[in-house]
Amino acid sequence: MKPNRKPKLATVVNTFELSANMQRVILQGEDFKSLQATDLGGYIKLMFHPEGHTDISNIREGERPVMRTYTISELDLDSGQIAVDFVKHEVDEKHKIISKEQGGYAIHWAMNVKVGDTISIGGPGTSQVIDLNAQQVFMVADMTAIPAITEKLNKLDPNAVGHVVVQLSSPQDSPNWNLPVGMQLHTVIGHQPTELSDAVTQLSIDSQDVAIWCACEFTAMKAIRTHFNNQDAIQREKSYFSSYWKQGVTEDGHKVIKREDAESLS
Repeated sequence: MKPNRKPKLATVVNTFELSANMQRVILQGEDFKSLQATDLGGYIKLMFHPEGHTDISNIREGERPVMRTYTISELDLDSGQIAVDFVKHEVDEKHKIISKEQGGYAIHWAMNVKVGDTISIGGPGTSQVIDLNAQQVFMVADMTAIPAITEKLNKLDPNAVGHVVVQLSSPQDSPNWNLPVGMQLHTVIGHQPTELSDAVTQLSIDSQDVAIWCACEFTAMKAIRTHFNNQDAIQREKSYFSSYWKQGVTEDGHKVIKREDAESLS
């Protein structure tokens, strides 16, 4: 489903460090009161002026807002509040935050935002819905997809059997998940996409009835998708593969690569 295209004005009411490498921003807006409970886990578009700030009222003719996609991590319909989580990306050995000039509009904003600041938001939209009821379930995510996978894990059948593989920047980023007993958690600590894909490809596929949900960096996603495809484990109605970013590429560049990848599969 395409997101609602009319921008919503949101005000920052709180911001805090959710974990060692994750920042949470709480946004409030009257429009959020009309959302549905099912919008939890949906995606929104944060809108920025090409210069990096959030006042898009004076964008020049012919220009468009720079948009960054994020997941609704929490939703309070009564108060009209949503929570949005931002990964503190590393760019060098000194662990510096990437700048808006490098394409990091959103994380630069999230790390500097103050209560009372405003931002325009598009959406929400919903991602592809798949059937996660299968004899074996594989759930895969890196830090950028933790909000999305959390919402999916909360809806898993209590009798689900399979694997959850998550890549974290540090042990201090571990989510507080209450997984079904049959779901084994595998934690990968590191920043290289290949570390995640290597961990997934080492797991056994023990059934012909497999459900797969995978969201992470583009290169890792492709390697994981190829692995399951080579094992004839992909059932279209029970499989979701999505890249949320690509190492060394801004979101705008990633959109182009992602579209080309989708076209190559059609």
